[in-house]
Amino acid sequence: MFSLTGKEQPVSESLIDALGFARAGSFLQGQARLGQFPRMLEGQLAQPKAQLEGPVNWALQGESTTSGRYFLHVTAQAKPLLECQRCLQPFVCSINVDNRVELVRTPDELDTDDLDDNSVERIVGSKRFSVLGFVEDELILAMPYVPKHEQCPSETPDQADRSARSEEQETRRQSPFSVLEQLKKN
Repeated sequence: MFSLTGKEQPVSESLIDALGFARAGSFLQGQARLGQFPRMLEGQLAQPKAQLEGPVNWALQGESTTSGRYFLHVTAQAKPLLECQRCLQPFVCSINVDNRVELVRTPDELDTDDLDDNSVERIVGSKRFSVLGFVEDELILAMPYVPKHEQCPSETPDQADRSARSEEQETRRQSPFSVLEQLKKN
């Protein structure tokens, strides 16, 4: 299910002309099933059927500048079932994407240093740009590297506080800069 505003762009199986879309300042939004994103779910827990049918809401806004640069602003929300790395129990993880990427015409332009904003990710725009493929890529990048509950169900609030303090102390203990910090204080 797709809706498109702005200047009309043909939408066929979620393919768009990315540069034309950005140039026109078009807006596209939709909803897909979580099961339509197999690369995102690869290597994760087996998703129950109800989870696979769950919605992934997304929106895409094209933007262009007077200097001829083109951007896509993407937002997406998904809720896959992941395994907590603390307690090893499954939990529904809320993944939210809000990102802006620059579209370039050729792969040679991806690493061009003469552009003034190096903080913006660049991708090659094409006439057959897969919207759902792009949304899936962004969701994959937004997935937590180490998924975990805010508070594991088996932990009491007191245990969670102690666990967080011990993780913080362990991180501080492992850091070579913590030794320098102590020297600086003395």
